[in-house]
Amino acid sequence: MKTTEEKMNEWRKSLITKEERQKAENEAKLLGTAMQQLLPDIFEDRRAIPNCFLRGALFGMVRKGRRALVDNQPIFTMSQYQVSFTGHELDQNDLELWDTLMYLAKERNVDNELRISLYDLCQQMRLSFTKTAYVALGARLSRLQLGQVRIKASKKLFFGSLINNVYMEEGDHGRLVVEYNKKLTPLFTDGDYTLISVDIRHLLGDNQLARWLYNFYESHSEPIPFAIDFIQKLCRSDSEPKEFKRLLKNSLELVRKAHLSVNHKSKWDYEITNKNYLLIYPKGKTKKQLELFNKF
Repeated sequence: MKTTEEKMNEWRKSLITKEERQKAENEAKLLGTAMQQLLPDIFEDRRAIPNCFLRGALFGMVRKGRRALVDNQPIFTMSQYQVSFTGHELDQNDLELWDTLMYLAKERNVDNELRISLYDLCQQMRLSFTKTAYVALGARLSRLQLGQVRIKASKKLFFGSLINNVYMEEGDHGRLVVEYNKKLTPLFTDGDYTLISVDIRHLLGDNQLARWLYNFYESHSEPIPFAIDFIQKLCRSDSEPKEFKRLLKNSLELVRKAHLSVNHKSKWDYEITNKNYLLIYPKGKTKKQLELFNKF
């Protein structure tokens, strides 16, 4: 039988738990009113994306007709993040839609809900307004709403859907209504995000691997060498190693040309070593980097 002192200690612990819970609720309410303050400044030709979305397989490769439904699946990612996901696997198209919606939230000073026509949304994403695009956007919105993500990044912890709700207004000219999940906005704090060029992404077209590679390496100011098999896990490719290496070379060349097309002075370059390491040179093959990468 518990003593009076033990019961008092348990009661004190329960009070602390309630206080912490109340603090969390208050912080959530604060975030609800501070969404615009927490979102980064916007640029018409760039999109801000949290690095935890770019440095792992959360928005990885999905082969046509092979989109898996997963339950609380750990996501392979860089060591500073812990990510798990429940839902239909997400890809680069889903990420592009999400970051476009976040851009529109800032650009149109939205507090909670975005109302937008499908035509306008297609224009924002540089898509032709066709039935195919309409169906594809519907599927992507559904995955973003129904999927459940758990992210731990430093002192930040998020669990929930990437958008809270989505529906069409009634009427012949009904607009799409997207309700944001405001609890996501702290993922942008502490500068832990990257500005992605819309122009370069557009030039990469439907090449999912090229888009993933561009996003991943853009999130590193000084990319370090990674083994090709590590890169394959990070982007969630299920290709055979030999085939992945071939796809990797083609995709990297596409990224290089896209950089050069947008910035004619770009010296962005890459190299795959005999030891199967991928080396990225954001500003060209400088003497310092060549010396640093010599052992790979």
